[in-house]
Amino acid sequence: MTRRIVWSLVAVAVLATLGALWFLQNFEQVPTTNWEGPKKEALRNPYLALERLFGKLGRPIQRLKTPAALDTLPTGGVLILDNDRRRNVDPARARRLLDWVNGGGYLIVAAESGGNDPLLKELGITPCRASPKQCLRADDDNGDEDDEDESDHPAAKPENAPSPIDVGLPDSPIRYRYRYHYPIDSLLSSSPIPKWTAGRDESYKHLLHYARGRGQITVFDDLRFLGNWQLGNLDHAELIWALVRTYQPQGPLYLASRLEVPTLWQWLTESAWMTLISGALLIALWLWRIIPRFGGLLTPAGSERRDLLQHLAAVGRSVWREGGLAHWLTVVRQPLRKRLALRHPHLNQMETSRQHAALAEITSCSANVIRSALTPGQAQTPKEFTRAMQTLQSLDHRL
Repeated sequence: MTRRIVWSLVAVAVLATLGALWFLQNFEQVPTTNWEGPKKEALRNPYLALERLFGKLGRPIQRLKTPAALDTLPTGGVLILDNDRRRNVDPARARRLLDWVNGGGYLIVAAESGGNDPLLKELGITPCRASPKQCLRADDDNGDEDDEDESDHPAAKPENAPSPIDVGLPDSPIRYRYRYHYPIDSLLSSSPIPKWTAGRDESYKHLLHYARGRGQITVFDDLRFLGNWQLGNLDHAELIWALVRTYQPQGPLYLASRLEVPTLWQWLTESAWMTLISGALLIALWLWRIIPRFGGLLTPAGSERRDLLQHLAAVGRSVWREGGLAHWLTVVRQPLRKRLALRHPHLNQMETSRQHAALAEITSCSANVIRSALTPGQAQTPKEFTRAMQTLQSLDHRL
């Protein structure tokens, strides 16, 4: 029994050994490259790879978030200024940046693809926009050479991308391959003349370098080659590192891209502060003119107390203005007629003229006066109204 177990274990070990030898002879471990989608940080920051590259090389990049930070750059350093800056870099700020370069700074700037660029205007550079026909013709002329070193990722090599050009720094035998981007077809320079250039040929320049004062300026047609997808292609990383190491080997590095748009108040205080002061002074002057100036307190006059006769007179005037004379005469006539019907019923059976004559004999009043008081529509003036009321009161007392 023990011998059978031993031989079973030996057989299992032999089979395991033979299986391992077969696996090692037919399979081997090889590295593979799989592209993964960009994370949130890479999507939010197109220059994340550039920042990490310079951080590992000992020259960390500091991001500038506000346009005002461009005015407080320390002397001696590198500024990488991206395009799409027209709203943030006006002619005054462009001159301040050039003064910073004159003091020893190194400016790496991208040309604006369209519109007015005050910074390039100060340098005498005019970007030449390429038409679609020029782009296709340039691609056909350059061919597809040197594409074997490109990455296979679809975002790393855009469709109809132009072929790379060679960039060589002065006094350096090394040539760096750089791929320019449309829609800028060429950078035209008038004055001052650049120290050295790089491009497809003598007519089409995509990189201009200037020596200005104690500083340096390098103008690219676009900084897309420093983005996350293009930095590792060709010699883009080596080119930007060679430029920084050659023209500013020490000092801080700054990156100005996607600067925050200033608020209305920030823009006014920065660009229109004289207008704000003038407007505030005019508003203060206008308020000083229209606001009444108060003096000392005045003692209020004592209220005059009116007597009953004055109130009654005011009520009478109001009744007369509102046309209420006939109404009040009617109100007084009604109780008089009731009293007459109770005490002298035989008078109500007489005609109006005989009734008025009989009342005149009883009250010793004129018949005309009684007729005017008892007949509606007779009293039209305040005097007639007063006389009719007196007559009615006299009749009421005597009946």
